[in-house]
Amino acid sequence: MNRLYRIRIRPRGPWRTPWQADTLAGLLCWMCARTEGGDVLRARITEPMLEGAPPFVLSDAFPGDLLPMPLAVRQAEWAPADRKLVKRARWLRPAAFERARRGEALGTADLVLESPIAEHDHTRNTLGRLNDTTGESGSLFTLAEARLDPRAAAMGGADWLSVYVRVQADAADLLLGLFEELAGVGFGADAAVGKGAFDFPDGAPDLEPVDFPADPQPEAASVIVLSTFQPARSDPVRGIWEAFTKCGVLGPSLGLDEKQVRKRPLLLVRPGACFQAPAGAPGFLGRAVPMDELLPPDPSARLRARGIEVVHPAFGLTVPASLRLP
Repeated sequence: MNRLYRIRIRPRGPWRTPWQADTLAGLLCWMCARTEGGDVLRARITEPMLEGAPPFVLSDAFPGDLLPMPLAVRQAEWAPADRKLVKRARWLRPAAFERARRGEALGTADLVLESPIAEHDHTRNTLGRLNDTTGESGSLFTLAEARLDPRAAAMGGADWLSVYVRVQADAADLLLGLFEELAGVGFGADAAVGKGAFDFPDGAPDLEPVDFPADPQPEAASVIVLSTFQPARSDPVRGIWEAFTKCGVLGPSLGLDEKQVRKRPLLLVRPGACFQAPAGAPGFLGRAVPMDELLPPDPSARLRARGIEVVHPAFGLTVPASLRLP
């Protein structure tokens, strides 16, 4: 599973849920359960994931050709006058990312300071359940949304997001089919009202080969992670990373009595993390979080009694690098 590919997806409007790899992989698993059945999901996706051999590993979705700034670049020695610019920058163009991957120093001209993702609040009004009319004063509420801005200079006119993929050969057709099914439903929160709608620039999902040459300096062998992920016990620990806590809820279609079952908080690592790793590493880090770690005991027991095992895919796609890490 060392070959790297890209799937380009084109948002058709704003989205509410960040395009994070673990969320995207989880939704593809839902699509598999709904279209192929639970037996296929278990045999081909979740059981291999729990064994540390995922059939596919995804990156987060990045705007156009841009790639996340490696934290090793952010932590490098910069002139005091440039540090505010470095703090603002989130993305690198491919040529700058390649230089950073090889351990070369970057300058402020390499930084993408304009964000091609515009964030804003969308104001809504509460509707009464009985008469479907707006409520009393004070029933307005706002929700955060994001939208891709193809007019941003760094986008070069591109109107799509890039998801990088490592996939086993016998799972490629399944993966593409699940992306196509997900496009018919939408991504994330409020998909039923059009948020997270997307299609594909070429009409259908396709695996576009991407080449990252091997590590040119074995003595500084390392990796850059392109995904939101949770490290496994066996993963390297020497590196630079930024962690955050995600608090999610279980999807409503599992038939539990509660409207929402809250997952236990997950400590995840953001894209751009850099770790020391031996040359020839498998191309991913991370793990699948099993149900007993993901959910409280009571809903876990009720789901398991019905033959259901919930898994949270939290793998991180990596590319080789030559970084001298602290």
